Amino acid sequence: MLLGIAGLVVIQNRQARCAAVPFLTRELLPNAALLPGEQPHMPAGWSAAAPGVELQGSAGKGFDYNHDGRALQLIGIGNYVQTPPITVQPSARYCFTGRALTDSAKRSATRLRLIFDWRDAQNRPLGVNMTDWQAVVLWQPEAPPDDWSAITGAFEAPADATMLLVQLQPASDDRVYLDAMHVQRTTDDQRPATAAQPLPLSVVDHRSPIAIAPWPNGYRAALSFSFDWETAMGGLIHSRSDDPNSTENPQARGLRMREGITTTLRLFQPLGIRATYYANGYNFLFGNPERRQFMNNPTFAWASKANGWPTNTWTTTPWFAKDPYGAIQSDRSWYFGDLIAPLQRAQQDIQSHTFSHFSGGDATTADWQRDLQTWRTVAAERNVPPARSLAFPWSRSNGMSYADWDALEAAGITSVTRTSWNPKQPQYRIVSAADPHCRPIPGHERILACPDFYLHSQETAAQALKLLDHAIAVSGTIDLWAHTEEVTSPEQIAAWGQVVRYAAQQRDAGTLWIAPLAEIADWQAAVAEVSIQESGVRSQNASDQLKFNVKNNSKQDMNGLTIMLPFKPKQVTVDGHILTPDSWLLNSTVLNLPAGQTLEVQAWPA
Repeated sequence: MLLGIAGLVVIQNRQARCAAVPFLTRELLPNAALLPGEQPHMPAGWSAAAPGVELQGSAGKGFDYNHDGRALQLIGIGNYVQTPPITVQPSARYCFTGRALTDSAKRSATRLRLIFDWRDAQNRPLGVNMTDWQAVVLWQPEAPPDDWSAITGAFEAPADATMLLVQLQPASDDRVYLDAMHVQRTTDDQRPATAAQPLPLSVVDHRSPIAIAPWPNGYRAALSFSFDWETAMGGLIHSRSDDPNSTENPQARGLRMREGITTTLRLFQPLGIRATYYANGYNFLFGNPERRQFMNNPTFAWASKANGWPTNTWTTTPWFAKDPYGAIQSDRSWYFGDLIAPLQRAQQDIQSHTFSHFSGGDATTADWQRDLQTWRTVAAERNVPPARSLAFPWSRSNGMSYADWDALEAAGITSVTRTSWNPKQPQYRIVSAADPHCRPIPGHERILACPDFYLHSQETAAQALKLLDHAIAVSGTIDLWAHTEEVTSPEQIAAWGQVVRYAAQQRDAGTLWIAPLAEIADWQAAVAEVSIQESGVRSQNASDQLKFNVKNNSKQDMNGLTIMLPFKPKQVTVDGHILTPDSWLLNSTVLNLPAGQTLEVQAWPA
């Protein structure tokens, strides 16, 4: 075939845009046609992190971009699709292109990103590149889009790379369809935005020996104690079949929820521990004789027997219909407004368990917006500030759309817990107590999801102690929780007391930071914005001083910021002022760094 100059220019321009050149561009992606393999419902060579990925597009099932009867379905924020291994050359530049569409049940557009995972000839990881989050268009039957969204990314292979795996990661639980995926060499010299450059193993030893410790004052891990705190109007009258107390009288349970405030404060106050009480909306009320209607008193069709409720009552009954419209004096299990002030005086933290105690993954975005605003309104009536942290009722974060996460972020939520943990649905799992670290919500990284463990018996107390030791070993975070009604019997109080005392011992030994979850998450987010810059060229002489600047780019004062040094210091100065020896611990020094400020640090080895 002969091509003129104009034809060559067209080819070069298409390559620079990561566009395939028909008949001339060699396809590098194995099984780009998505032909099925031995694994049921999966194309040969392709893989996934969890269930929820399968072939679609044939016999009118799902969608298909290029009309060959095959596309990939991807469901779950904890999931991803991974390509077969792609052969690459070191320092060459590679481009992925594909098409994506969502038919979200909640009518929410969503986002995806590409992760380029580079490997050497021994399949050892060399580092990753990530694209920015890319929009995925919403299909609606009454308004189908003109085209599927284009998903693209191009990066240069690091030295020693021989293989590439590309992952497509979603930013919500909205169902996504993927098709027309290709990988090719590209001539594009403009590097797209990336969240992480590859870090070849050969340069690891040249990184700075100075590090920022994850937790303040030299603590090795972070722990929060928290409670789901509900009146009868919370999850008690709306109880699901999987609630172990669902057959009990909701009002009797409400009284135990009240009693749990007294019993938990007795555990914490002598030890100076502050916990988080995740409250529903009726917790802020002294009563409702004026018959206020909250959130327009919705009826939720999803609260059905097929979806885990014992009956279909709530599919036709307004959610707040059981309100006795009384006052605390006559209906103490329904309204807890008198308990807010004692918690505030004890400096405990009050955060959101949603106003309505609804199923977050089933609720619409409009429901979320009304719920978040209504919680804020009634909390303000008791001088409780807007919530920054939220505990999902029934751990029902599965089903959250991208627009739902937008609503939480817009409301100022910066941390969540009680996220989906169901072992039968790993595609929805964001964090796990087995890997105790708070992690950013994909696509909404200003929100951290934090792992939790349900502490409600002597058996679980023994497990909690092991989890604490593990969290300390990996410098992690764990939230230990129960309902306040589950810290009222002598056995329950003894189980909690055992764990609380052990945690206080670890705190007093300088090992474990105990704080409300919102404060732990805020610290983790702020630490990520602290940077260190060494001054000049580092000497290879171990006896020479170390000089560097520490800058706090966050909006939070970092009191107790711990800097790890490559040696035990004999003297440390900050902005020319000599620190006293109690300001450093072994090979670290502790600083107070105001928001937006920079400190110059010099350290001399002992």
